[in-house]
Amino acid sequence: MRRLLLIPLLAFVLVPSVDPEALRAQSAPASPTAASKVPIFPATMKELMVDLIFPTSNELFYVSRNEPKTSGDWMKLEMNFLALAESANVLMAPPRARDQGQWMKDAKLLLDVAVKAYRLAKAKDYEALTAPELNEEIYEACQACHVNYRPGYKRRP
Repeated sequence: MRRLLLIPLLAFVLVPSVDPEALRAQSAPASPTAASKVPIFPATMKELMVDLIFPTSNELFYVSRNEPKTSGDWMKLEMNFLALAESANVLMAPPRARDQGQWMKDAKLLLDVAVKAYRLAKAKDYEALTAPELNEEIYEACQACHVNYRPGYKRRP
């Protein structure tokens, strides 16, 4: 409930007054080809992995180290797992997708486990979040891709 009240307040405080006609003119594509351009991705694959996927996946790998106690703790987990799920979508988008076979299959594994973790965090189901099966799913999603696409990667014994 607090989140719902906070969003309009932040929008009112942080967003300067804007002429709606000017906004529509800015958001309308200049031509049909402008709308069909491939989006620009600001990070390299390494930056995406190191700065986004690695820290958010660690939140899932190590969720049992720090049990969430407050709504803020749960919200942090939700945001991390949602970011992890969306990063899987980014991995599947052109030009990130390396191929339409194994790469997409591996990224889908990441998406599936991240969505599952996100829903469990929303439900505040700590027991399910700390289940060994969920940890194994995130491990399998990561290693499946790394075995095929990360040079020199070795699966743990």
